[in-house]
Amino acid sequence: MYKIKSVLLGVALTVTTVSVWGQAANSPFTSRGLGDIYDMSLAHNQGMGGLGISNGSYWHLNNVNPALLPYNSLTIFTAGFIGERRTLENSTTSETNSGGNLNFLAMAFPVKPGIWTTSLGLMPYSNVDYKFSYTDVVPGTDTEVQFTEEGSGGFNQFYWSNGVALNKRVFVGVKATYLFSSIETKYSDILVDENLAAYSAVNKELFSASDFLFSAGLAFNQDSIFNNKIKLKAGLTYDFNADVKTKRAQSFGLEQVNRPILNAKNDTIRGGITIPQAIGAGISLSNGFKWMAGVDVKMQQWSDYKDFNGENSDNLKNSLKITLGGEFTPDYGSVTSYLKRVTYRLGFGYEETPYTINGNQVKDFGINFGWSLPVGRFSSLDMAFKYGQRGDVQDNLISEDYFKVYLGFNFNDQWFIKRKYD
Repeated sequence: MYKIKSVLLGVALTVTTVSVWGQAANSPFTSRGLGDIYDMSLAHNQGMGGLGISNGSYWHLNNVNPALLPYNSLTIFTAGFIGERRTLENSTTSETNSGGNLNFLAMAFPVKPGIWTTSLGLMPYSNVDYKFSYTDVVPGTDTEVQFTEEGSGGFNQFYWSNGVALNKRVFVGVKATYLFSSIETKYSDILVDENLAAYSAVNKELFSASDFLFSAGLAFNQDSIFNNKIKLKAGLTYDFNADVKTKRAQSFGLEQVNRPILNAKNDTIRGGITIPQAIGAGISLSNGFKWMAGVDVKMQQWSDYKDFNGENSDNLKNSLKITLGGEFTPDYGSVTSYLKRVTYRLGFGYEETPYTINGNQVKDFGINFGWSLPVGRFSSLDMAFKYGQRGDVQDNLISEDYFKVYLGFNFNDQWFIKRKYD
């Protein structure tokens, strides 16, 4: 009971912290669609580029494919944070910014160890953080007008996953996600006159979502191939197409030196957006707790995306992500060397993002590495790092170099076990 209360207190403190933690680093690419879409990868997955569709883990929460949850036969609680630094560049200038945020908060426990495991989690679904500003001259005058467009916020997700082992080789899983929170956009123009203070006409939109998404997973485990040492694993995930209920609230106003002097608010309009289906597949090879290597492929039909107006106004394209990665533990059971019990990871990722700029689809390439430091019998401190580049100055008019740091706290313990003896 004491352990449960401690975890609940940790959850409360972490949720409180997220409201003051801050946003991810500013990126102009988040102005498209719903912004940057987060995947379900946790810190240990990120060390391998996000790999996780087929490679089930006994000591880490299987969050990418719900069908792999039966591997978690212990109660597990995990929390993670992300920090990032981005450098934006075009043909004439560059800009660097940074930020950080809560990345995930999740737990799982076996309903029937090795057969059925359930999991609950909270993490961001998308992130929006951008600001554009430019000046122009009113035709026929010398008066300058400064135009600004900025966006912030994003959607969050609270999910419930279940995985069941049909037998020793076949596993199935389902996930229900509640999508919530909002994205705020602000459009303003400032007319500056020599004899008057600056006046700004401001248009704000608050775009909120509140609905459910559903996903399913399948996993296959072939024991003992290649001289009875190597295991072959495969996995599939499917995110169903979803018509999400949304609402949009607009307000108009006139400001002077950031002080409102006139405000008018429209009625809230209810509507919906369409988040398209996605399918992922993965395959991996492993040799016990020694090493594992695999590849994942995921595609999503973003060309079918519909915004609040029922259009694909940002001209989103179908996305494709390919991940190659693996992990290596020199000697998991070593009692003489701590470093031999550390798990080392490496991964590479290539993605054709849904964004199109200057008529060209934006590409993203990243290199990941990381490790898990054992803590106690089954727990660990997980770290991962990623360096990547998104976009190209020649093709997309802008490029983005980024560096991300992932930190995860992973606790395993035997809870909810019925005593056989008093």
